[in-house]
Amino acid sequence: MEQPQTELPKATHPALAAVLQFFTRDKVFLVAFIIALNAMVFGSAHFTTKYFDWKVIVTVFGLMLVIGGFRASGLLRFIGETMVSWSKTTRQLVRFTTNLTFFLAVFFTNDLTILTMLPLYLYITKHVQNRKSVYLGAAFIVPACHMGSTLLPFGNPHNLYVYNFFNLASNNLAFFKGTIPMWLTGLVVLNLACFLIDKEPIHIETKPKEFNIVEVMIFVALMVLMATSVFTKANMFGVPFYWTAAVITALIVFIYKRELFKTADYHLLLTFMCFFIIVGNLVNIHQITDFVQHTFGGAQGAFLGTVLISQLISNISAAVLMSQFTTHGMSVLLGADVGGIGMLTASMATLIAYKIISVQARGELAGFAKYFAYCMLAFLAILTLFGLLIVSVL
Repeated sequence: MEQPQTELPKATHPALAAVLQFFTRDKVFLVAFIIALNAMVFGSAHFTTKYFDWKVIVTVFGLMLVIGGFRASGLLRFIGETMVSWSKTTRQLVRFTTNLTFFLAVFFTNDLTILTMLPLYLYITKHVQNRKSVYLGAAFIVPACHMGSTLLPFGNPHNLYVYNFFNLASNNLAFFKGTIPMWLTGLVVLNLACFLIDKEPIHIETKPKEFNIVEVMIFVALMVLMATSVFTKANMFGVPFYWTAAVITALIVFIYKRELFKTADYHLLLTFMCFFIIVGNLVNIHQITDFVQHTFGGAQGAFLGTVLISQLISNISAAVLMSQFTTHGMSVLLGADVGGIGMLTASMATLIAYKIISVQARGELAGFAKYFAYCMLAFLAILTLFGLLIVSVL
């Protein structure tokens, strides 16, 4: 007689599925978590918060809420739709989209910008006949995000981390001496690349949707607050100002638009923590530290090392790792900015772009993937050469 099968209580199934989904949704986090577990088991430091950069973690969380608010307000989509409606040719459309992406990324981070601009671009170009130009234009959005977000400390998470870790707030001139040349180089290279687009007449019908001006004003004020916390080391009643700014931001968001807490990228915050644990154990292994310092300790070596490691474990993880073995902070920062361009694993923004295309343009995925590969390789090579030149003269 067949024995009845024993089933787990039904209540456990959704819980286990939710935990499994949480750990597998973000592959970079999953890899970082596994490495961190091994580091705690076999490393000498085990679990320690000594190497945690709380300013980065807290500030990134506050900025996530603010940037999510801007997206919910409809401001970014309104700007994008208004700009592309002025396009009369395919080249104009790609140039407008590329430059708008570049400048939006200065303030709204590369991830949010790509989540806003790429779906909009794919939607308005689905009836454009010249598909090669459409594929190239989509590919330009990724380096535009990375290069645009290079300029300011809060343009992306690894900029903020490097800015804080190497204490660049004490010398903002040195910070901008590195980021401005790279930022301008990216702008020039992107605009030159737009000449590869055919100049064919197009007609785009789009009516920009209105945005919530009240929400925009609230989140502008919160953005100013969070930006101030990045640039200052002041304390309020003995508490670091970045904690005060993040708590005020979280409270206002909780009261006014609490659903934004669901949009925060908690995987990114946990990835930071995992790599802080990894680094805390690695720095005590002299064989590793001696090799890395000897190979990547110089300005050019730190830049190239960060670019290469970014291709394997993402630019955020590479910045955290390399920062422990060199004193050349700008090399690490620019290496992470350039290193985010390349393979799918190089950055979250690049992976997001691939996911958007695989969902929104599944039937043309091969075409997009082909031109993405060409463009990413070309931009990575060109910008790496310029980056080496910049870090050599700093």
